Amino acid sequence: MDNLRRDFPVLRQATYLNTGSFGALPQAAAERMKETIVQQWAEGRELVHSGLAEVQRDIREQLAFLYHVEADSWALTDSTTHAMNAVLWGLPLVAGDEVLITDIEHPGTLLPVFAQKQRRGVVVRRVVDNSQPGKLIEMLDAVVTPRTRLVVCSQVSYLTGHRLPVEEIVQWAHGRGILALVDGSQGAGAEELRLRELDVDFYAFPGHKWLCGPEGTGALYVRNDLVSLLEPTYVGTASLRHRADWTKDGFYLPSERSNRFEHSTSDMMLWVGWRESLKYLRIQTGWDYVFTRTKGLSGILLDHLLDLPHVHVATPRDARVGLVSFQVTGFSAARVVEAARQRGIQLQLLAAHNMVRVSTGFYNIEEELERLTRFLQTPENW
Repeated sequence: MDNLRRDFPVLRQATYLNTGSFGALPQAAAERMKETIVQQWAEGRELVHSGLAEVQRDIREQLAFLYHVEADSWALTDSTTHAMNAVLWGLPLVAGDEVLITDIEHPGTLLPVFAQKQRRGVVVRRVVDNSQPGKLIEMLDAVVTPRTRLVVCSQVSYLTGHRLPVEEIVQWAHGRGILALVDGSQGAGAEELRLRELDVDFYAFPGHKWLCGPEGTGALYVRNDLVSLLEPTYVGTASLRHRADWTKDGFYLPSERSNRFEHSTSDMMLWVGWRESLKYLRIQTGWDYVFTRTKGLSGILLDHLLDLPHVHVATPRDARVGLVSFQVTGFSAARVVEAARQRGIQLQLLAAHNMVRVSTGFYNIEEELERLTRFLQTPENW
């Protein structure tokens, strides 16, 4: 652990407990990104950019290894929201079709769904997830109709840290001829997920959280037999089978694989950085260690917090991954987060819900959790 922590300079500056917002960038990734910028400055951007296809191919192969699917199942995006929009606008939804969502989704998921309501007349039905085993499926059963086309849900709630039963949700949806789109923002890189076994239709996530990449990176998985179902909304030469597969008469041949949802040139520096981060997590750290450590630390933190009577934990112990959310009696979440920041502890404020969120990354240590606990034990000192 000491060797790993040396590779993340931010850990020397603060008690960093905010991976669920921004993962710590490995030094190797930062150095490679700087080298790319310098090379572009010295040699010209066109020459350096010519290697982008190879870098992105490497990223797809890393994601294929991580998720146990084919490398050509991935479209590289700039965010989860980008990927969610690609699916929702790509599906042939019409007025009266229905999309099911839960009440714990992130705005980056909700807003693309709401756009379908406003511009296409799609009916949005919301179910309340109370974190009780089996209840979510019952609630989905209560609202499903013959017009339901898609269910959209998070792998892990950004708000409560509750890990949703995505395996049951996907199975439930397919049993009724419904598609399933999963937002993996708070699960990708925090726990193992075998997409082929899950049989999910669409899976979206960012690169800058648990996967420790730079902002502006992400990916969308589309099950290979569903690629032709989605119409690409934005189209460019990156969307085609081959870059010359178009005519001046207005015809073009989109790729038969998920890269049909890519459309333009993007920043070489970002993709170089994410490739290095993915390689670091796989080789220097090891995915098994990442997953085990992340969940183990969240359990230790929960044990600490449950011993504090003035701290009310929102995250269920038996359905958690790496997020732990809580409130402190008598104090706003904003005050808690600011007081922690003044003491060198970085947390996440969920202001709209008056909640504090902690992320236990694999590079955190027990002493950091104890430091946070000691801080929370004496709110009178804030």
